[in-house]
Parts: sequence; structure tokens; C-alpha cells
Amino acid sequence: MTSVEHAVAWLQAQGVDWMATLCGHGLDPLFRVARERGIRLIDTRNEQTASYIAECYGRLTRRAGVCAVSSGVAHVNALCGVANAWFDGAPMLLISGAAAHRTMGLGHFQDLNQVALAAPITRYARVVDHPDRTLQIFEEAWSAARNGPAHITYPMDVQLAEVRQLVPSIPLAEPRPYFEPEPLVEALGSAQRPVVVAGSKAWYHHEEELILAFCEALAIPLVTPVWDRGVVGRPSSVFAGVVGALTGGPRILQDADLLVMAGARADYRLGFLNPEWFASPCRVIPAAGAWRQALELATSVSPFRGWLEEVQARRQIHHERLLAVAESQRLADRLHAVDILEVLRPVVAAGASLIIDGGSIGQWAHHLLTEHHYPSHWLSCGPSGVVGYGLGGAMAARLANPQRPVVLLSGDGAFTFNVADLECAVRQKLPLVAIVADDQGWGITRLGHIRQFGEPIASSLGPVAFAQLAASLGAQGCLVTTREQLSSALTKALETDAVTVIHVPVAGGNPSL
Repeated sequence: MTSVEHAVAWLQAQGVDWMATLCGHGLDPLFRVARERGIRLIDTRNEQTASYIAECYGRLTRRAGVCAVSSGVAHVNALCGVANAWFDGAPMLLISGAAAHRTMGLGHFQDLNQVALAAPITRYARVVDHPDRTLQIFEEAWSAARNGPAHITYPMDVQLAEVRQLVPSIPLAEPRPYFEPEPLVEALGSAQRPVVVAGSKAWYHHEEELILAFCEALAIPLVTPVWDRGVVGRPSSVFAGVVGALTGGPRILQDADLLVMAGARADYRLGFLNPEWFASPCRVIPAAGAWRQALELATSVSPFRGWLEEVQARRQIHHERLLAVAESQRLADRLHAVDILEVLRPVVAAGASLIIDGGSIGQWAHHLLTEHHYPSHWLSCGPSGVVGYGLGGAMAARLANPQRPVVLLSGDGAFTFNVADLECAVRQKLPLVAIVADDQGWGITRLGHIRQFGEPIASSLGPVAFAQLAASLGAQGCLVTTREQLSSALTKALETDAVTVIHVPVAGGNPSL
């Protein structure tokens, strides 16, 4: 058997039944064998989209999505999704083709040190330099990809070479984080205003239900940093929403006297946990792995019901303030983001996958849709803050759970990054509904410029007829200008097995005003 035949059979044994791709001669042998063996090739129009499909699949399922692209700039384009996976710690494997290994460094076609480019943003990056080492390298990359993206450069001559004796892999086991529960229980015994901050690692380590049960038993407010994976899959009174330095929101973390960091990072979103950020001294305890034992030991700790009620009251005041801000931003001839979210609310409450891509509309969604829960089948950009990933993310959501409706909520700027891949979604029969909130600009940046400089600078966009654009790419499209039209269009779109774009002109504005 050739190296590539071994590789494809091994991928199938790991449960890989599709790869997101964009064709190029660097991976022709892999594509041929994959097709012969029944692996689905989801071929996009931009390697960015292919990589976003793979990394979003990883973020939604905790299983590595596979992206396979050609060499050179194709590899560079695919690094967009790899970088997003790196920021989030999401499982993903990028396989990039290359010309012959024997002529690397001599100036062959698209001669580029792809491993060196990928290495800083991957858990593992390596070239398959000998056919006998094919499975060794694939197994090591797959193992590393459990905790973040991994990369393999796969030269054509190695792909086609016969394997004589397979080299076994080297185990790359990583110890799972674990904490002793006693210090946490002791800290809770002397705390008055504790908050559990649950981040993406809690989701990837399958701890979400245990954390929620712990918080409910002790009436501790539970928050998620903006753009991290959601860990509250059902409505709960302890969930206090999405928090972050860039989003504003009710004063919760700053008044805490104990922060329990459950798979969350002390980065810019949490003010780097600078002591000056807190109103009074605050103790910070990292926690992972022993939630059940912690709950068993915490029987002597009195629930923090008074503090939880105070947090809930602050959230209600914040919600009312947001609605007042929205009213001040309304225009007579345009809907507002709040209108879109009110129409969308029952759809996502019924279980639709929600993909959020965009600045202003994203902020409104994080504030107003996460009142009581933040399930893992909702997806935001991740800690990278990327925009333009949404179409790839929506296709990944359909692949991850074909029975669950998919709604992409996007700003107009974000939507146009890879809009041509609407055609890919249509051709690949991956139905989705995209709601495009169109304020003809990079909304947050534009409003920031107006406040700073009195005028927008390079942050306004021209009009796009999104319904006609969708139709030209084989999708359905419609323009709506009232809440009733939006509700009717969304209901109709969800009843069809098609790709639909709903164009909603909106008044500019974001909730931080």
C-alpha cells in the first residue's frame, strides 16, 4: 500500500467521514484515494472557509475537524481557521500538500516552509518526510489535536510512495488539569460574593454539567467570558450571562471577593484580573476536574442566595438599560438589532444552532440572547475576535448535527468576507438560514471613530443587494423591512431544505453607547 492509502484508511478508522477542501495539485493523491474510499470532500471557494468549517466543527463537537488544502498560499489562507482554533484550544487537523520532498528548498513550485509557518499556532506541526513514518506522524498529530490545532505537510512523492515497514507512533499523552477541592471549599467558607467563571476548557473537558450543578447547589453566579464556549445548556437561575471588558454589562466580577476560574483565562476580557479592577480584595482560584468531590465537601457552606439575587437584579437593570439604548437608536424606516433578536429568540430556544458573526449584532446577541442559558450549539467567533468565519461555521454546524436547524446571525461586513461560499453550501446540500443585519458599515469601529474623531474613517461600506447576491449564487434570498416580514421569512426559510439569506437593513448602533 502507498503512504496515502494508509493515511486515508487510518483517518477513516478515527471516524473521519469528510474533509473540508479546496482543490490543488499538492493533494491530488489524497483526494483521489479519499474519494475512492468514500470520504466526502466538501470543496469550498476559499481555503479560509475550508479551515473555518474544520475548526468550527471541532468547537461544536470536541472532535477534530479535518481541512485538506494544497500548498503555498493555499496553506497560508487555511491558517486563518488554524489561528482561530489556536485561540480557542479547539481540536482541528490541517493537512497541506506540497511538491516533492526531495526538492524542498530548491525552489520547486510553491516552495514554502509550511511547518515553520504553522508551528507557532499549533500543538504539533511536521512534514511527512518518509512513507514508513506516515502513521506515526498522523497518529501524533491526531493525539495533539485533542487539545488544539495540529498540522501535517504531506509532499506528493511521499503520498505516492510504497510503505515498507510502518514506524510506530510516540505517545504524546498530556496530563489532564486537576485541582484539590479542599482549598476551594475553604475559600467559599469565608467568601460573601463568589463567582464561577466557566470558559472554553470547561467545555472541552466535559465539565459543564458538573459545574452547573455545583453552582446551583450553592447559589453561586456563573458567567462565561465573551466568545468562549457556552457551558449552560439549559435555563438556570445561576447563569449570569456573558461578561467581558469589551462588552460592558452589569457590575458582577468587579464586586466579587472570590473568582473560581473554571477553564477560563485571565486575559483582556477579564481585565487581566488586575487587582485594581476589583472594588475590594478578591481571591482567585483555578479549578478543573474535581467538581463532584468539591460539591460533596461543600455541605457545610451556606448557599449564596442573597448575592445571587443581587446579581440577578443588576442583570435586569442592565437589560432595561439596553432596551432604552435601542429605542434611542431607532430610525423610522429601519429595524433595530433588538427586533431581529426578538424574532430569533423562540427559534434558538427551540434548539436551533446559532452562529454569531459580526461586531455590533454580535454584541447585542451576547447581551440579550444569553439571559438564562448559553448552550454549546451556539457559536461565536472565539477569543480571536475574528469576523467572516460565519458561513464556514454554519456549514460546520449542519455537519455536526444534521437534524438541528442552523441560523447564522451576521453583520453585513462579516458576511461578505467569504460570501461566495454560499454556492458551496448550496452545492454540498448544507441548508442554513443567514440573517444579515446590514448597517452599511463596520458598526462598532464606525461609532468609535465618530466618538473619537467626529467622523468615521475607513469604516463605512456601500450598499449590497444581499437577496439578489444570494440568488446569483444559487441560494434563496429576500429583503425584509418589518418585524412581521422577518418573522414570516424566517419561519418559511426554516421549513425549507435550502440555503436562505434574509437581508435586514438595520439602524446603526451598539449596546455600549
